[in-house]
Amino acid sequence: MRKRIISFLCAAATGAATLIGQLIPMKAEALLFTPSTTIQSEAAVLMNLDVGQIVYEKSADLKEMPGQLVQIMTAVIVLENCPDLTAVNITAGEEMYEIFKKDEYPEDLRYANIEAGDTLTAEELMYAMMLTSSVEAAYMLAEHFGGTQDHFADLMNEKAAELEMTNTRYLNGTGLYSARQLTSARDTAKLLAYAMTVPRFENIACANGFTATSTPSTERAEDAWTWKHSNLLVDENDEYYCNGVRGIKTGNSQEGGRCLACKGSRDGNNYLVVTMNAPMEDPEGNSHFYHLDDARNILEWAFVHLSFTDILNENTQLGEVRVRNADEVDYVLVRPTSGYSCIWCDTIDINSVQQISDWKDEVEAPVREGDKLGKVLLKYSGETLAEIDVVASSDVGRSFWKYNLSEIPGFFRSKYLKATWILGIVLSVLYIGACVFFTIRYHEDRKRRAAARAGHLNSQKK
Repeated sequence: MRKRIISFLCAAATGAATLIGQLIPMKAEALLFTPSTTIQSEAAVLMNLDVGQIVYEKSADLKEMPGQLVQIMTAVIVLENCPDLTAVNITAGEEMYEIFKKDEYPEDLRYANIEAGDTLTAEELMYAMMLTSSVEAAYMLAEHFGGTQDHFADLMNEKAAELEMTNTRYLNGTGLYSARQLTSARDTAKLLAYAMTVPRFENIACANGFTATSTPSTERAEDAWTWKHSNLLVDENDEYYCNGVRGIKTGNSQEGGRCLACKGSRDGNNYLVVTMNAPMEDPEGNSHFYHLDDARNILEWAFVHLSFTDILNENTQLGEVRVRNADEVDYVLVRPTSGYSCIWCDTIDINSVQQISDWKDEVEAPVREGDKLGKVLLKYSGETLAEIDVVASSDVGRSFWKYNLSEIPGFFRSKYLKATWILGIVLSVLYIGACVFFTIRYHEDRKRRAAARAGHLNSQKK
């Protein structure tokens, strides 16, 4: 009975270990690839939105001035604090225009024809901000939902900390110049990936155009509040047009260069691209939109050359392990518990991924299908892509005769046998000693009794 219980517990432990091994997520490092074109922006990131993996980066952690890209965070804070944008009306005050006039780089500011006294809904202001980089709209939203500009910046920084944007510091929600307002391409990609999960964000940020229905406080052109997205990559009639791109956010500043954060989708693949601090002019001094060139080139390269590729199939027989005391075959084939796929660049030979075996050379029969025998490591350019458990592909029974014959040498080398021998010798010595002792005593007793009888007889004769 005891043997049955022990066997059951061992089997249960083995099964549990195998199941846990299969459930543990694979360790994977991000694979980075490089476009064939030169990227002019000082920093850039390409993230596959489907898996949240960065597949290209250039100076991704370099701190840059974000310009109007900060308005992405402004939009997130507003959306998370306002369940109904259409129910909130905000009126433009005089004071913000005085602030704008005093800005160190007034030419960096973008306006949406909103004047003091105009009342718009929060929804309309969101479209004005995200499509045109409207400084008035951003200021009005921050003031309304933060109470003050400084408190709204605190809310932005709290969210940045929550998203682990470690290279980011916000000072305002408008994008007004400050040398201390900094972020990085990686942090912006993190923020954008999160923003895409916030309800209504994508609909607003990716709209090609929008017309507000609120009435201006003074007479203005009929299309004064009709706004078009500033990202020219979405305009089919523009030379920069790129099929599959959706707007999100542009940013421009004299100190921070041209910036862009946008989404690109084609053939079921979705990407986010961030470019920061692109030159404002070409070598001849002419204005040039290098941020648009870079984003388009990166996305076109990704659409053509990047795809999900099977690196390891779960049915692949990776090798064999010797089995001691097997009943028939003396080996078992091993396979991975799961396959491994990742985003791969078709210009790189998939055979450059190394499969490094890390399993036992030999195991003892019996072996059950699914028993964990080790793992396989997938490596590329020195980086570990994944560690996957490998298991037996079939059962291998144990030979009764082989097993028992193999146990004979072990029996003679067994510490229990040595202990038995020692105990036997000790007991034998004790036994012999006892026999000698009692034999001597026996003879001594006989001598004493004989002497006693002799003395008694002598006394009778007298």
